[in-house]
Amino acid sequence: MQKIIPFKKDVLFKKNIDEITSISMDHHLTREDYQIKGDFIVEGEYASGEEKDTFHFEIPYLGYLEEQYDVQNVELDIDDFYYEIIDSKQLSIHIDIVASKLAEKPLIEEKVEKEEPQEERIEKEEEIEESRVIEASPSLEEAYITYKVYIVREGDTISSILEKYQMNEEQLRKYNVINELSIGDKLIIPNEQN
Repeated sequence: MQKIIPFKKDVLFKKNIDEITSISMDHHLTREDYQIKGDFIVEGEYASGEEKDTFHFEIPYLGYLEEQYDVQNVELDIDDFYYEIIDSKQLSIHIDIVASKLAEKPLIEEKVEKEEPQEERIEKEEEIEESRVIEASPSLEEAYITYKVYIVREGDTISSILEKYQMNEEQLRKYNVINELSIGDKLIIPNEQN
């Protein structure tokens, strides 16, 4: 597989350009991993009125290959080179670099879970209600407790949580170890039924 990498550079002359009488381009490109760097040497002769003069430009280049390719055996060369006189003192140089012997890396699907903003995650966790069956006594009657998981938010206090769920501190401490509340702590809020 090969890939064409276009490059364009405008260069200015000190004198007016009537005609380019000869032009050549050479390159010194190297590759390090996915980076291509080096320079282009563009030189030749031009006519300005009755006078003829020479020109020589060293144009630096820095480019990159996409990481979807395996570049271990890649070869760099010039596919095309052309120029145009833009105004009487400006030359527009176009160079197409060809990177050959490219191989596409095999596609590897990565499963990335999108991280939800903390507020949305807390609200969703609050909505989760889990049920557990707990034996209260060895009698034949079953006793069970349903509970909610509450995530502590900024500004919450023990008393505000007790008030919200209409319970006393003893009930809350029966299912939770509470020394101090921190944002993000999970509290079990029991709803006892018989």
